[in-house]
Amino acid sequence: MKRPMATVGFAYLAALVAATYFDAEFAKIMAIVFFVLFLVSLAIAPIRRAKVLPIALFTVTLAFGMYSAFTYAKVVPIEQLDGQDVYVSGRICEIPYSAYNRYYYVLEADKVDYDGAPQKIKLRMSVSTPLDVDLYDRVSGKVHMFLPTDSGGFSSKSYYAAKGIHISSYLYEYEGCQLEEDPNKPLYYYFLKVKQALIEAVRTILPKEHASVAVGVLLGDKYFMEDDIKSDFKEIGVSHILAVSGLHTSVISAVVFMLLSATRLSKRFVYLLTCLALLAFMAITGFSASVSRAGIMLIMFYLGKFFYAKSDSLNSLGFATLLLSVVNPFAAGDTGLLLSVFATLGIILFEGFFEEKIKALFARVNCSSKVTDSVAGMISVTLCATIATLPITMLSFGKISLISVFSNILIVMPTMLMMIFTLFAAILYFVPFLEFVVKPLALFSGVLINYITFCADLLAKIPFASVATRQPMILFWFASCCVLFALALLLHKEYRLLKLSAILSVIILFVGIFSYQIFDRNVTHLAFLDTGAGCSAVISKNGRAAVLACGGDSVHSSRVQNYLTNLNVKSLDYILLSDLQDATASYANDLIKKFRPYYVLMQNDGDVLNDKLEHTVFESMNTVPFNDTAKIDLWDNVKITVMNIDDHGYIYLSVNDVNLLILPSGGDAKLLGDKYKFCDILAYSGNLENSSLVASSYGVICANANAASVFANNLAKDRRLPLATAGDGDIVFDFTHSKNISIKRMV
Repeated sequence: MKRPMATVGFAYLAALVAATYFDAEFAKIMAIVFFVLFLVSLAIAPIRRAKVLPIALFTVTLAFGMYSAFTYAKVVPIEQLDGQDVYVSGRICEIPYSAYNRYYYVLEADKVDYDGAPQKIKLRMSVSTPLDVDLYDRVSGKVHMFLPTDSGGFSSKSYYAAKGIHISSYLYEYEGCQLEEDPNKPLYYYFLKVKQALIEAVRTILPKEHASVAVGVLLGDKYFMEDDIKSDFKEIGVSHILAVSGLHTSVISAVVFMLLSATRLSKRFVYLLTCLALLAFMAITGFSASVSRAGIMLIMFYLGKFFYAKSDSLNSLGFATLLLSVVNPFAAGDTGLLLSVFATLGIILFEGFFEEKIKALFARVNCSSKVTDSVAGMISVTLCATIATLPITMLSFGKISLISVFSNILIVMPTMLMMIFTLFAAILYFVPFLEFVVKPLALFSGVLINYITFCADLLAKIPFASVATRQPMILFWFASCCVLFALALLLHKEYRLLKLSAILSVIILFVGIFSYQIFDRNVTHLAFLDTGAGCSAVISKNGRAAVLACGGDSVHSSRVQNYLTNLNVKSLDYILLSDLQDATASYANDLIKKFRPYYVLMQNDGDVLNDKLEHTVFESMNTVPFNDTAKIDLWDNVKITVMNIDDHGYIYLSVNDVNLLILPSGGDAKLLGDKYKFCDILAYSGNLENSSLVASSYGVICANANAASVFANNLAKDRRLPLATAGDGDIVFDFTHSKNISIKRMV
């Protein structure tokens, strides 16, 4: 077998991807199926002698079996802690971070006071105020345990599982906690301190807005970046530069190798030192899967040079993939690893072919030169990486960028230069008497950051810069492309039909987009988004949107923004704040800042505004206060009545003569006027008293799984058909002409 490590490594990872996307039960069944197929392959002599298929089948069997075994042995015992109040004690093992007014710590717990629970687990803990502790100090206290969100496929649950975190928690701060300094620090502690020092250095030498981008790109710490910048990067298909991966590792290794080569050290010693530098960089970045993949490949390359052996790129990639997958059966949940592996695979397989074709195209127009050759190389690499990562992008991010090749050409090279300038400036910052070098480097870095963010902002404003893959049309297009390219490869071995396939793919995509726009025109969509213990409701039509409620758990804070972005909404007509409870308005501040609504309708009671929301609301020039009731005519078919009774919001909505009653934070149906008690659809979050007084056919529950099960029983008793978000995805109502309604679940 020519490339055994490539066959084994890619087969193992492919099986883990399938197991991650589905579940452990699916993995168990597939392990049995593929083991039977393996035995059949051994019984057929020609297949057995060829070796490739039996080895691949056995590898897949092993991968599915390991995933299933680890899930039932390690994860299921931890999941019994879901919803429990538990006393835990452990050490902080990662650099803390803050997001959405919460502070997050990762603990290696060695004491869990709960019968039958494993004693050594890794968990994420959140607090409202930062803890005065150092890395690897001990924290002990009472926490409430809960599972990360799992909406199927690649979710936050699979993402944290890839990092060894299978449960989250928040600390009961009012009961206090014990903080204890631990003098026994592991070696990894010092690498984390180096990372902290580099982050602080960057924040010192660069302005705040520049430093957040530089730290995000250089070290993957995105928590201080503006949401607008992250959204722009995602919109134009360059968000990979914010995930420390092969690109970053290659730049670091190239710079280190270049500097060491300029000394009088022997080449072989330079190779070894470069390998050590790569190991150090992997440790500083927390041995993330994507960096480790690239680091292992580069170390194999430099060790090959050291031993005068020629390395095979596919074998090296397969070996690195296998090593990471065997060590961590949940590694496929790390989207960064999948993007890194697929991008590298695409470049290895097709970069030469595309570069040759692009150079030939330049030659035909008489503009062949070293510059155009470099551009051809950059285009071919970007094209290969974009095509190869398309399936992961569609499944993980729910959208694809139509301008990613162009945006990568404009942004990736300046980003690499910015990384180099920033890294040198941060390192030299600690060297006395070198301020005269640090300042120019910081200046160059700042100029490049301005260019990068300017390009991202400009390109993100292009209509249809990205399209949501949650639309069935996009999935159909992707399946059609796979069939077209497969037929092209089967029917002609010299790849001559690939050009025709590419042209047909583009035609199918744009025909699909415009046909979807035609059929979707004048359809009103009302989405109840799955944001945990709160109600987030968005109504949209023909590219315009209004937010009726924006509440829920902090861990789901990006869900509303992502939904609006997927609709290609750039600004909002309305944000309705019928009350200011967390179940209704917890995301209001971020939405107002990002989407700049034309109107913000809110209760006329300044005393209930917190300082942060008050500042944001009054920056909006069109804030519309109301006392008890407000009426809105939205577009040409939507009528809204907003009420606030006893600090609870009530929204009565009429769409194409279909009536809906929405209570974002619960309330008491007895307090409503009689005409508002008759509706077709009732939607609420929180406790709804006297719900039997409301006559409706459907009931939509916006809550987590535990609360939804209780509310669903109540709805069933009232003879309503219950629907619930409950961690299973968004619920979307489509209102067409007259009173026709379609209901769908969007995961």
